[in-house]
Amino acid sequence: MPDINNILFPTDFSENTSNALTFALEIARASGAKVHLMHSIEEPYNFAMMDEAPITTEIKRSLSQTVKKLLGNLEDEIRKDNKYGELDIETSIQTGRAVYTILEEAENRNADLIVVGAKGRTGLNKILFGSTTAEVIRRAEVPVLSVPQQASYNGFKQITFATDYQDGDLEALQFVVELAKLFHSRINIFHSSVKNSLKTEIMLRGFKDLVTDKISYNNIEFETAPSTRFFEAVTHKIERHSISLLVMVHYEESFPPLPKRLSQEMSYYSEAPLLVLPGQVTDK
Repeated sequence: MPDINNILFPTDFSENTSNALTFALEIARASGAKVHLMHSIEEPYNFAMMDEAPITTEIKRSLSQTVKKLLGNLEDEIRKDNKYGELDIETSIQTGRAVYTILEEAENRNADLIVVGAKGRTGLNKILFGSTTAEVIRRAEVPVLSVPQQASYNGFKQITFATDYQDGDLEALQFVVELAKLFHSRINIFHSSVKNSLKTEIMLRGFKDLVTDKISYNNIEFETAPSTRFFEAVTHKIERHSISLLVMVHYEESFPPLPKRLSQEMSYYSEAPLLVLPGQVTDK
């Protein structure tokens, strides 16, 4: 996975995206990445099905001017903080459904990370199902960081990497390690299974050996916990420990990690930001 050189931050100027912005800016400050602020104007009706009447053109122009002003104000607010005054910041306005404009902008800006805000008291299942964030996570070829409105930035002191020992997890962990190095974070590699068995012990030891052999980072620990419900196990871990960031890996053939019908019935709540990494990354 690449270093973090470009961060895409889609915003709708709401309170939840304002909170997520702090995370994007702090990562940019630590990594030296450029921050791309964007807003997507979702048309309430299909302009393509209408004649280009003057009033339609005027509505478009007025919306664009309003959004341009809001983005300018947002950039000014960022630069008022001395910590962020030297950051490289760009702004852009797109028109269309947010999911597609975010993905297109991520590709156009060579984004290495997308940071989005999650609305309200959001459970892990809500982030992973039935939201714009969920669609972005499923379709994005780069990591996506979803930040709940109640999340507090603390420097990513404790990162939990949830693994099921898939083939791409080691590569994904390498990205997490590079992020951890920026903040001197502790990484907890967490696996949940129905019960501890010889098979899970072998998998744990094998993965631990691979991590030790392939990854140069000393502040890593390993943990397993018996549970029939993935989200429940992770949420309980978050409640027991002060976790700054939860990391999962998205595999197209097996994501989310539980059957969708079952997962949608859950409402486990988490204040921890969720970083989802693509299990397979397409070369840019």
